[in-house]
Amino acid sequence: MKQLGCEHEVDVIQALHSGQWTDHLRLHAAACQDCSQALHLAEALQAGAQRAEARFTPPDPHWILQRARRRAREIAVARMGRVLAALRALAAAYVIVAAAWLLRGYAAGQYQEVASAIQPATAMFALLGAAVAGVFVVAGLWPILGQRARR
Repeated sequence: MKQLGCEHEVDVIQALHSGQWTDHLRLHAAACQDCSQALHLAEALQAGAQRAEARFTPPDPHWILQRARRRAREIAVARMGRVLAALRALAAAYVIVAAAWLLRGYAAGQYQEVASAIQPATAMFALLGAAVAGVFVVAGLWPILGQRARR
């Protein structure tokens, strides 16, 4: 199989990048057409890369930091928004259950009897409802209080 190009092309390109030319390689690159073309192409690519690098200005690190902080705040606000929406839904469900429980006694026309018939079991239900509401309030405030503790 016939080899494409010269066997010294890689050496010529490496010498261009490293700057370590030997006299033998310099003479060969001047005499060999394949190595000469490879050298001119590599020089052109290197010059283009240097021009592109000279025009490139990286963004300001302060701007990147501010943008990252803003994004972190947006994520935290979105997360807390989901927590608060869940708490609103739980509060609405709690209000509906409490209203239904109170209206059940009122709709029967026995409001006075309901007030006088509060037995220990009914008081236990009310205490359980208050405990559940307290747990939901603490669960809702937990991420907010945990965030302040981490600062």
